[in-house]
Amino acid sequence: MRRLLTGGCVVLLALQGATVQAASYPLQIFTDNGQWGTGGTPGPYDPNLDMWVDVYNGLGTVSFEFHNENDPSVEGIITDVYFDDGTLLGISEVINGPGVLFTPVATPGDLPGGNLLYPPFETTGQFSADSDPPVPHNGVNIGEWVIIRFDLMPGGTIDDVIAELADGTLRIGARIQALADGSSESAIAVPEPATLVFFALGMLGVLKRRW
Repeated sequence: MRRLLTGGCVVLLALQGATVQAASYPLQIFTDNGQWGTGGTPGPYDPNLDMWVDVYNGLGTVSFEFHNENDPSVEGIITDVYFDDGTLLGISEVINGPGVLFTPVATPGDLPGGNLLYPPFETTGQFSADSDPPVPHNGVNIGEWVIIRFDLMPGGTIDDVIAELADGTLRIGARIQALADGSSESAIAVPEPATLVFFALGMLGVLKRRW
């Protein structure tokens, strides 16, 4: 598996005079369409379902990097991502990893099944993106990633974004298609208690761990 950080951990990285703050949140299924359905609430941890979003800052921007490291027995492809409110101003760019092709805006325009959540998930404006046809081929398959980068509102910071993810002011949703049983499900990023860790690193980029 590959993780930027363990779930919910916040890291401050001193990089050539700049500070990169990052956090990682697991994507947990909450709909109930098949074998991995959970009936309206984010399900318990399943080691075979390994999808997450890394959140980190830039100059007036925040990046959301979606990863898929599901067990091959589960399959599953991230095909749509959605954002509900927060300090985000608008999507500034989409950075596609190898084999991935996402563009704004997603179809459907709202997270399928989002009304099962409380409060209901309501996608803000055009704060969404999805994979181009052929959808499964261009989605985030196992071992792939995509970055959705947002400009922040004037005065907004990564601290605001992380606080909003913690209290539910900002929510991140994803559509998972082509699971092994043929079903599609919706998932939401679930915040976990954040642990602050500080690193002084004389290199560019975000710390990556493998295990």
